[in-house]
Amino acid sequence: MQTSIATGRHVRLVGRKAEIGQVETALANSSDRGSALLVSGAPGIGKTSLLEVAARRAQDRGYRVLAVTGVESEAALPYAGLQQVLQPLLASAGSLPDPQKAALLTALGMRSGPAPEGFLVALAALNLIVEVAGDKPIVVVADDVQWLDGPTSSVLAFISRRLESTRTLLVIGLREGFDTPLRSAHLQEIDVGPLNETASMQLLDQVAPELEAQMRRRVLDEAVGNPLALVELPRALKQASDSQKTAPHGMPLTDRLERTFSGQASTLPNETQSALLLVALDVEPSVSEVLSAARLLAGKELSMDVLEPALDSGLITISGARIRFRHPLIRSALDQAATPGQRRAAHLALSEVIAEPDRRAWHRARSVLGADEGAAADLEAAASRAQDRGATTTALGALELAASLTPDSTVRARRLLAAAELAFQLGEPSAVGRLLDAAARLELTPHDIARMTWLREIFHDGTPGDPTAVAKLVAVARDASADGDRNLALKLLQGAALRCWWADPGGAARTLVFEAVDQLAGDGLDPRILEIASLAAPVDSAAVISAKVLQAAGRDTESSDTQLLAFAAYAVGDLSQSIELMDRAAPMLRAQGRLGLLAQLLVVRAWAGINVGQFDEALREAEEGNRLASETGQPIWTAMSQIGRGILVGLRGDEHLAERLITTAGEPLMALRLSVLHAQAEFAHGIVAMTAGRNSDALDHFARMFDRDGLAYHQLVAHAAAPYVVECAVRSGRIAEARRLLAELESLSKRTPAPLVQMGLRYARALVAEESDARRLYEIALTAEPKWPFDHARVQMSYGSWLRRQRRIIESRPWLREAHEAFESLGLQPWADMARGELRASGERAPEPNKKPHQALSPQELQIAQMAAEGLSNREIADRLFLSHRTVGAHLYRVYPKLGIVSRSELAQALAAME
Repeated sequence: MQTSIATGRHVRLVGRKAEIGQVETALANSSDRGSALLVSGAPGIGKTSLLEVAARRAQDRGYRVLAVTGVESEAALPYAGLQQVLQPLLASAGSLPDPQKAALLTALGMRSGPAPEGFLVALAALNLIVEVAGDKPIVVVADDVQWLDGPTSSVLAFISRRLESTRTLLVIGLREGFDTPLRSAHLQEIDVGPLNETASMQLLDQVAPELEAQMRRRVLDEAVGNPLALVELPRALKQASDSQKTAPHGMPLTDRLERTFSGQASTLPNETQSALLLVALDVEPSVSEVLSAARLLAGKELSMDVLEPALDSGLITISGARIRFRHPLIRSALDQAATPGQRRAAHLALSEVIAEPDRRAWHRARSVLGADEGAAADLEAAASRAQDRGATTTALGALELAASLTPDSTVRARRLLAAAELAFQLGEPSAVGRLLDAAARLELTPHDIARMTWLREIFHDGTPGDPTAVAKLVAVARDASADGDRNLALKLLQGAALRCWWADPGGAARTLVFEAVDQLAGDGLDPRILEIASLAAPVDSAAVISAKVLQAAGRDTESSDTQLLAFAAYAVGDLSQSIELMDRAAPMLRAQGRLGLLAQLLVVRAWAGINVGQFDEALREAEEGNRLASETGQPIWTAMSQIGRGILVGLRGDEHLAERLITTAGEPLMALRLSVLHAQAEFAHGIVAMTAGRNSDALDHFARMFDRDGLAYHQLVAHAAAPYVVECAVRSGRIAEARRLLAELESLSKRTPAPLVQMGLRYARALVAEESDARRLYEIALTAEPKWPFDHARVQMSYGSWLRRQRRIIESRPWLREAHEAFESLGLQPWADMARGELRASGERAPEPNKKPHQALSPQELQIAQMAAEGLSNREIADRLFLSHRTVGAHLYRVYPKLGIVSRSELAQALAAME
């Protein structure tokens, strides 16, 4: 791992004025506003030279430079790259909050402890860099990121998304044809292309002015504008024989360059070539390690003299105790030129002289030809150590290689299944499938068969509501339970229950799941049991689930258990209890850096907020949930959050944006046939159409949600939509349809006490009532709890409108006035306009629209302002939202003028005045 970009030699770049200009602009801006640049291109095209320019000019400005270069042989060592980047800053790690400091130091192998969450490690790295950058800007230069270890790449991707309000510039070099997690951050990209003919000739004049015309033309033709080729090919031609000089060269340029480098090495003594191969196969090995391994290969004593020919040729440099190549292509050239036997011998020699256990294990594994249980066991132990440091990607690679070296079929299957579980944790369904397919061809124990069934279920590609698949899962779960593995049985039943949630498999399948989990219930307070039961039987189990969730919530529960209880309450329509539990779980998940679970919780919290009329909170949580779900690779949750955002902006009158959000959210996922997504999309379209006054269109969307044979039927979403459907049917004059829907609600209400159902039923009864019953039913709907603000305001407006039509004008006005004020308070201008129209029809002049100042704030600005008003410091807010404290400060700087205040002390009063 190279820890610095070589800035010692002067690099005269030719033909790169535009690219250098982009780097200079980013450097100039970084004193006030951070950013990230992705420099991509072919091998030898000049990426490293541009990164050297960035490093050197940053140093000239007095900035601090942190640098790392990826090395292919180190990609298996977790957080190796991050260690190199942060090493100069670790003395400042004491300033980090304790959970972040512990996570970072554990990940870097400097402290023992439980496996840290990757995002908590990333947040610690971000805050450490930002803290040090407070003194002077920092430029992080990361070259050849395609060869950085996965955990380090993920940390850099996390950081790159959060640089805007910092004084940090991240400059990244990526070889074309490779992917990296940094691609997902959508960074500004400099695509470095070939030099033009003029620039190529200028560079050739610099490096080989004496080259004769014929050879000059040949170099220009073969180099096709590649700067490294223009530098190296003349050197190779000088050393070539006459026949080699005239031979045609049809191979790709990268292969040609590698052949050039390996050709230079082939002229060196054999023992020097062996030493160079050792350097190529390890991670910046120390001089002593290379010499020790070279002695083993040679079978005799060797001294530093063995490296002198390589130093003289310029292929390597030695800095301190470390050996480095002049260019990364030299490493790959030597690797490719070696025979398989030479590579195995070199790996074996390195494994015998290296003390560090992970490096030793990887070298031993690569020295083996065929199966070797000892090497496989060492790799499995390395995988375990990687997991302890939170490096799941590295652990997966180690386990998969260990499995390939395992002679025993049953043990190999166990290792493959363990690797598949890690692939599941990483959200990689294709890897899960590949590993399971390999394990399926081996000898499996009954327990392993159950594990495989569960893992296949996680990423199943069949019909979600398939009753046959549900029954199979339940049967395997019963077998796992009979074998004494309750944990695996519950995992399998959760898979079956999720099938019931994503789409309806029918009553018989739901009963199978419910009865199976009931047999494992014990005292019935296990959060996993409650969630499975709620997903399988959200209507008939609602009363029992609500009571047991309330009882279980009284215990001390960790974050994921609290989340399960919250989801159970949500599934059965107990929204108030669900919200209380989610608000309890969210801070715990934030503190632990569990962003995957936090994203899911925020999305469900947003939908609960939509149902109970907490629209500001819902929009804030939908936007943060969307960002985190996207960042953690959870497309279903990303889509759900975006549909929720569509409802919220539609309710506030932006019909065009709402329709775009809803439509684009579901498009990539509709082929999955997830009823919940289809139902949410129809619900959202219906709400937007209803808000725009298109009641007939809205009713068409809502009606699809009640077709039990249709893809958009989903119990919970239908329960939430029921009062809207009845209201639209009444507005559209389709009274018979409204009464049919009311009859369904009446039947449903006898099976569940869920507040979501009961509240909707009370409103629906009033909407379709005969004149003689309407007043009484409206008063019941208005006085019953819970009084969720949006629903309550709609009942008030409907009642006021009914009173006005009954010519009870004076009585109607207070209800219409209160509805208007409620809609205004919620920021729902289209609905406030409806109430204003009803007030005018009653003979009362309604006040003009009054946009609250806080509605000018973005959801994240409002969230930060509220936290600051509660007394949290910028650092405390940053820790909760996975931002840097400078980003928080920048948001507050924009908030103050929007609220008409000048200081933090005025926030609480300003926000209170908006309520």
